[in-house]
Amino acid sequence: MALSERQLSLKRSLKQQLVEGNASVDFVELTAVASQLAALFFKELKEAEITAVVMEITQEEEIVLAGGGTVYDPKTFTKWLADRRGSVSHARWNAYNQLLVSRDWAKSVIEDLAEQTDEVVELLGDPADPNDMARRGLLLGEVQSGKTATYIGILNKAIDYGYRLIIVIGGHTNDLRRQTQVRMDSDLIGYDTSRIGENISTSALDPIGVAEFDRTIRANVLTTVDGDFSKGKTRAGLNWIQDSLPTVLVIKKNAKVIQNVTTYIKQQTNGGRLDMPLVLIDDEADWGTPNTGSDTDPTRVNAAIRRLLDTSRRSSYLGITATPFANIFIDHTAESQDLGQDLFPADYIRVMSSPSNYQGIGGYFTGEHPAIHRNVEDCLALLPIKHKKTHPVDELPRSLEDAILTFYLGTAIRLLRRRGKTSAASMLVNVSRFNDVQAQFSELIEAFSMSVNGLITADLARDEGRPASAFGARMRRVWTIEFGDDKQDERWEDIVPFLKIVAGNIRVELVNSATATARAKRRRAMTADQRAAEDARPTIFVGGDVLARGLTLDGLQVSYFVREPRTMDTLMQMGRWFGYRPGYDDLVRIWMPESTEADFVWSAEVTHELRDLLIEMRAKELTPRDFGLRVRAHPGGFEIVAANKRQNAELTNGDVLIHGNKFESYYLDASPEVRDQNRRAAAHLVRGLADSSASQPSAAGYASWRGVPLAVVEDFFTRFRADRRDPFFGFAPGMSVPQIAPYLGEAEGAETWDVVLVQGGAEEVEIAPRIKIKSSLRNSLSSDGQTIEIGNRRVATATNLAGALTPDANRALDEALRPDEKTTEQRVLQQLRHPMLLLYAITTAPDKITGEPPKVAILPSDPLIAVVLAFPAIDVAEAAARINARRVQKFWVNTVWWNNMRGYLDDGDDLDTGDDE
Repeated sequence: MALSERQLSLKRSLKQQLVEGNASVDFVELTAVASQLAALFFKELKEAEITAVVMEITQEEEIVLAGGGTVYDPKTFTKWLADRRGSVSHARWNAYNQLLVSRDWAKSVIEDLAEQTDEVVELLGDPADPNDMARRGLLLGEVQSGKTATYIGILNKAIDYGYRLIIVIGGHTNDLRRQTQVRMDSDLIGYDTSRIGENISTSALDPIGVAEFDRTIRANVLTTVDGDFSKGKTRAGLNWIQDSLPTVLVIKKNAKVIQNVTTYIKQQTNGGRLDMPLVLIDDEADWGTPNTGSDTDPTRVNAAIRRLLDTSRRSSYLGITATPFANIFIDHTAESQDLGQDLFPADYIRVMSSPSNYQGIGGYFTGEHPAIHRNVEDCLALLPIKHKKTHPVDELPRSLEDAILTFYLGTAIRLLRRRGKTSAASMLVNVSRFNDVQAQFSELIEAFSMSVNGLITADLARDEGRPASAFGARMRRVWTIEFGDDKQDERWEDIVPFLKIVAGNIRVELVNSATATARAKRRRAMTADQRAAEDARPTIFVGGDVLARGLTLDGLQVSYFVREPRTMDTLMQMGRWFGYRPGYDDLVRIWMPESTEADFVWSAEVTHELRDLLIEMRAKELTPRDFGLRVRAHPGGFEIVAANKRQNAELTNGDVLIHGNKFESYYLDASPEVRDQNRRAAAHLVRGLADSSASQPSAAGYASWRGVPLAVVEDFFTRFRADRRDPFFGFAPGMSVPQIAPYLGEAEGAETWDVVLVQGGAEEVEIAPRIKIKSSLRNSLSSDGQTIEIGNRRVATATNLAGALTPDANRALDEALRPDEKTTEQRVLQQLRHPMLLLYAITTAPDKITGEPPKVAILPSDPLIAVVLAFPAIDVAEAAARINARRVQKFWVNTVWWNNMRGYLDDGDDLDTGDDE
């Protein structure tokens, strides 16, 4: 249950004691400190309530951050922070630290943030160094992972150390810029800029945020919540160039706005250059910033940012993004006399770490996740992925209605958990990029919501919440499917009173370019208390691309996302459900098409590989200038970034690095002949193994054979074949074995293999004469008549690899994990001593709840055979030495990689989003 207000006050006091070093995260010691504080200031709290506070703090402190890493160029950088640490006051960082404590951040996360921000501030360059500098760096985070909190922490420290001009490019829309300004007001500036009027001194404004903890914190501002920078921007009595206070601007990513700032600075310096150290934060640096034109005619935003940086002799550019692909594809040699060097992160790339309670793309899309629903065919029937802006929508798909009911129920559960205390709760509906279509959905959702509100009041208000109508039965059915009736403290009858509260407060808001001006005007007319009250109401946000990048939806619980973005960077940014869901992560639900989920799975893999490359770069002490970066190309044509963002990238064949990797046969031939051939190949292998020795149970009870000779596995792959589209198990023209077959003998310990017969949970099948196993249910199969594709391109479930280990190896894996660490596929691969072949017999079955038949029928009498290969991980340097010259995987590579391989180079701002958002 949620803590009471008095308990929360005690919790904040205890955290302050931890941060100041007056207590440690030891249950006994912390309990003693808590009791002392309670005896003085919280006398009404009972011992059990004090214990509950201590338990919550100690549980929070188990949140840890996975190690990040930085690669930098030592030729352009000298460490300086340690020498200057003792000579600065750290006033802003201390105030920011206390602000985070007041927001209930875990002590361990604050401490790690302090270390990360120290490292990045040092990489920005020493503002006290009189020499010229023009640094270029990139901060790689994850979607919704707290990048804003990180860069505001960086800026507080940067000001402490002497940076005096702070420019933040806070997004490409007015909504995003305004959202960023609000955060900056509280967390950096110290007062509410929405209250600034012409000729009104800022010194009279009440302190907020960091200034509440240190009243001396002030800053000059040239932008406000209500206004971006413009040519006529003035502030009474402000002469910021000579002022000792830092000057802060939060501007939109718009070439005209950026140029206005450049012009203003040049006017202040009579056309010269600033001596004042400048730091520019480019949020969402992959959008609009990379030059999609030519070196001689760059795109307007790219040119404007470079000109702005050139107004200072000492400038530091820090790009921040979760999707850095466009940034690493920038030509690292591009430079011009008028604009200076391009924005390739030549000086450093920093990989941010995320706390263990963060749910990102790797959490949702590496294995089955209970939050994801794929039953959106009814929506696709009403509104195909490709549609015109005039497409009529007369009704809501039933799956969307169920998603809305799930939002009602989840919000009621949150109210129950918080003892009726409200907090932001939101739902996202993103089904079209066109404003007109979004408006139709918004109106239909509004009507459906009003109907639901009335039915909840009429139907559930009587007879102790027992449903008395078809609607009540439907609501109860959704409850049973989504949340179940097996929770002792969250029963149906417990949430009914809170459903009525939700019904009385829920609202629908349409968010797109057509509604932006009216929404901003309405918000400006409200008082701060009115805005806070509106933000606390449960809200269904309907929109498209405006909702899909940078904008944070507080308390997001349910997402109905029926889109198929054309590129991976756009897709990842649309995942607004990534982030932190304290106290309600089990209530998150996401509806999306299977094809979109498969693209998310691919994106998770590619992003993980890029991070691994950066870690490898750091281990080899290489710099962004001399270490080439590559990104694996999708076999089906799903692009990494738009074509204009990869104009300096090359598509090339790359080496297959099998070590520490897993390969799955997710494209299978649909023809009866090949399916029969694969069943006979599996039967021949299993029968031969069974005749030679008895199987041994694996950790999960699978039949397994250890010490199988390499020749037996190689023989199996002369018989088994996947579809020709499969990049690893398909047969290339003129080949008699799959494309991965030549690599089987190169694995660590490949002289002998482990062969595992994976036991599923579906009907029993005969895998070989007199050998039966339970098949693996995979209802997410799709087929075009020639190819069968396994949903999410996933044959193995999250637990199969660990379950295939020997019992001893599985125990060793568990013992090697830290208490806060989860078993991952990478950790399992590190545990392997020999390569592993996993065999699957796949079937489908009607849906357990709806009874609907699967899209592809696979009967137990005719199972589909699929395989997974898992290879032991080895040292990176050793792996590089073993890579064979044979190449079967395609990669997009940047100019650095291309230079290294070949020794030479071949001689609008973003995607055209059309006339609607």
